[in-house]
Amino acid sequence: MKRAALALVCLLATRAEAEPQLQLDLGVGLIGLGVELPICDCFSVQVEATGLSTFYLPLIGGGITTYAFGGGTRATWFPGRDPAGLYVAAAMRVERAAGDTSLGERATGLLLAPALTVGQGFRPTKKVDVRFGFGAQWIHYNLKTPSGRLKADVPFLMVELVLGYRL
Repeated sequence: MKRAALALVCLLATRAEAEPQLQLDLGVGLIGLGVELPICDCFSVQVEATGLSTFYLPLIGGGITTYAFGGGTRATWFPGRDPAGLYVAAAMRVERAAGDTSLGERATGLLLAPALTVGQGFRPTKKVDVRFGFGAQWIHYNLKTPSGRLKADVPFLMVELVLGYRL
């Protein structure tokens, strides 16, 4: 426990020169607005408010179309000190979802969406960062309907675009 605490103190003591960012997170069926804070030279954490749709699930036989609002967090690791370059990000989103079943029943409940992305960061200007990545996401929901529960557990490939503005 003492080693973990010491490692955390050392990690926070090597605070990155990077500045906090206001970020727009775009993906297939996702839009988010968040703030990313650098923790150390190669690691940052973001919190965001999100809107999400599962419009693609019926196309792959994975569930119903839902519309959801909630929030999430993303941890991003950069192998170097500069966020322009390779990155790996892990995200978790928790959403309040609603949709209509094929029988016309209203379904509501929580939707969970963990994701892992690998991508490339770019710095087109001194204040703007752009990240483009590919990864995998898991959509899980257990929605309540008048006639019972409606569940989905669907993995799929994802694409993300993150636009950041340094504050």
